[in-house]
Amino acid sequence: MLSLNDWFELLSCESLARAAEELVSAPETPPPKSSSMQSLRDTLLLTVSRQAMACEWEVLLNQHQYPLGAEEAMRALDLIEQLETLHSVFRTHSDLIAVNRFAAIRPVAVAHDTLVMLKLARDVHALTEGAFDITAGSLSQTWGFSRRQGRMPTEGEITKARQMVGTEFIVLDESQRLVELTKPGVTLNPGGIGKGYALDRAAGRLASSGVLDFMMHGGLSSVIAHGDRQHSQTGGGWLVALKHPWRWEEQIGTIRLNNQALATSGSGKQFFHYQGKRYSHIIDPRSGWPAQGMMSTTVICPSAAVADALATALFVMGPEKSREFCQQHPSFAAVLVYIDPKSGSTLTESHNLTDTQWQPLR
Repeated sequence: MLSLNDWFELLSCESLARAAEELVSAPETPPPKSSSMQSLRDTLLLTVSRQAMACEWEVLLNQHQYPLGAEEAMRALDLIEQLETLHSVFRTHSDLIAVNRFAAIRPVAVAHDTLVMLKLARDVHALTEGAFDITAGSLSQTWGFSRRQGRMPTEGEITKARQMVGTEFIVLDESQRLVELTKPGVTLNPGGIGKGYALDRAAGRLASSGVLDFMMHGGLSSVIAHGDRQHSQTGGGWLVALKHPWRWEEQIGTIRLNNQALATSGSGKQFFHYQGKRYSHIIDPRSGWPAQGMMSTTVICPSAAVADALATALFVMGPEKSREFCQQHPSFAAVLVYIDPKSGSTLTESHNLTDTQWQPLR
């Protein structure tokens, strides 16, 4: 198993830049039209955007810094689309669809990117003692969250779905790039790691093109930033506003990213109420029940894929276990938002962040 620092090195912009051409290059993309790119002169930013993975992706560049910056940003977004084709569980010919359908019958050949993502998922599963599990797809289906229609399942349905969850059922043949599932019915879902991995790869492509100052996000919950924003008030790096997990008009603080990534997991958008209790779409794969205790978890580290997976894992762990995990692993930082069970008030605490990195508003 690779350590966190090993994965940070492997998935860094510089490392991914060296591997930027491993995927077959997409056809040349024409310069973006004005509808795809917005020049914000008042903030000195250039924005290039596209829809992918059921959300909007944006690349933010310093205006006028790179003559071909917009074109290179579009090529980075091309890579996002290629990875969606590989990893989506809604694309008929994706690697993960093939694995879910056939890997319990025979080994399935997958792309290099798919194998790397699954290796990372396996390592985070071990590191978090099962709090993150890429095989939890059957639980999401049972609770209705895979269709964004939360429902209360029976105990029997939860038990049956839980029997199909376990990263130990995944067998990876790295030399042949083969994936095998040792139990029929196991379902892989990249929801807690796929966007982060795509951000790492796209950032590597931008860096390989010579664009070294940018911020990119996928649906606002996963962000990666490289270099500096050229603005007198930024003070180095890129500033990201952290919103209240349930009241999106309210900001709780600002995080400064310096060649780092950020991912947030929360229950602000996907949840349902049953008999007066709120159930989150983030399910604890160890129990089969929606995680309780957290409102949101934000992880900051050099890799968006690692941040993505760990944000999900910390949400599942709850405040106390997350606090212990942060103390044991100072190579990443976190901001935890949760409700104090005693007072009922919302608490925010940060771990492994300096005063220049984390600026709370309250």
